[in-house]
Amino acid sequence: MAGLLPFLFGACCIVFFSSGVPVPNLLMAFVFYGAVTLSFWGAVQWGLALDPLPSIITAGADRMDVFRLLLGVVPALAGWLAAYLAFAWQPVAGVAALAVAVPILALVEREGWRRGALPSGYMGLRWIATAVMECCLVVVLLARAF
Repeated sequence: MAGLLPFLFGACCIVFFSSGVPVPNLLMAFVFYGAVTLSFWGAVQWGLALDPLPSIITAGADRMDVFRLLLGVVPALAGWLAAYLAFAWQPVAGVAALAVAVPILALVEREGWRRGALPSGYMGLRWIATAVMECCLVVVLLARAF
């Protein structure tokens, strides 16, 4: 949860201290931290693939591990896309890409959790992190729109 503090701080700075003047470097830092956070969430899948939970060790565990390793790359790619959009086009485009990627990733992980592929307490923390991050992203998008 402490990993959300820089994201909250960045959103507050963008909303309250930009004085109506665009702050591209602050927006870039915000997007890059969001991209790093997505990569971290993808790394959770890698960690579980390398050290599977006892509850999911079955005959199909090898196939599950390969799927996890592939799934673990998707959030990093989404974060990279957001960072690229922010750098090559406009920072707000990166924020928008993150605003789409964060809830989609949470829904995918929820489906895995429902199938028993994630620890029981994981989704509770994940939903809190997703809600905080998504609120920050939407607030920043609204602040930049008006």
